[in-house]
Amino acid sequence: MAYQAIGRGTSANDGTGDDLRTGAGKLNANFVEVYTYLGDGSTLSTDAVVTETATQTLTNKTITGTFTGNITGNVTGDVTGNVTGDLTGDVTGDVTGDVTGNVTGNVTGNLTGDVTGNVTGDLTGDVTGNVTGNVTGDLTGNVTGDITGDVTGDVTGNLTGNVTGDVTGNVTGDLTGDVTGNLTGDVTGNVTGDLTGDVTGNVTGNVDGIVGGTTPAAGTFTDLTASGVVQLAVYADTTARDAAIATPAAGMIAFVTDGDGGGTAQFQGYDGSAWVALN
Repeated sequence: MAYQAIGRGTSANDGTGDDLRTGAGKLNANFVEVYTYLGDGSTLSTDAVVTETATQTLTNKTITGTFTGNITGNVTGDVTGNVTGDLTGDVTGDVTGDVTGNVTGNVTGNLTGDVTGNVTGDLTGDVTGNVTGNVTGDLTGNVTGDITGDVTGDVTGNLTGNVTGDVTGNVTGDLTGDVTGNLTGDVTGNVTGDLTGDVTGNVTGNVDGIVGGTTPAAGTFTDLTASGVVQLAVYADTTARDAAIATPAAGMIAFVTDGDGGGTAQFQGYDGSAWVALN
């Protein structure tokens, strides 16, 4: 209903204004509209009135439209839209949109969108999008997207995407993607992708590929029992061996299935200047 103004006439007591009954009706109608908007029609609500300019604290409110202001408190519900600002509080619900700002609190829910900002808290939920910012907290959930930023916390979940940044924390989950950055922490899970960066921590799992590239790193076996197996690199012939090991180091040993060119398999070692047969 539009606002109804009471007619007062053009001058005092000129008889052109509304009569008392009509004026009282307009007054009552205006108040009913206000009481209906701010209450139940007859009683005003005790909740704080939300204004456009004042800074207020909202409790148990649902925002269904577009919110362009700042949220400095905690968000315990679901955020289904995009968050382009900074999140300094904790997010305990699920975020299905993209987070392009910085998150300095903890995220315990699931992130199905992309995170392009920095996360200084812990990510305990699952991330199905890409993380292009830096994560200084712990990743305890699963990440199925790509991580192009640095992760300085511990990763206890599974990483199925690619990691192009540095991981300085410990990784106890599975790494099924490619890691092109540096891993300075300990990896106790499985790595099924390629590690093209440096590993300065401990690897307690199995390594099925070549460690050290074309020049394998020296190994130390302090407790090799009868059940232990040491597998040397195997090549079909010397040409394949030379192509795989362009710059051999003195003391390297390889097994060549056609070492003499006549089909004889033999062990060969590099003496510092040439490969020689060991049998």
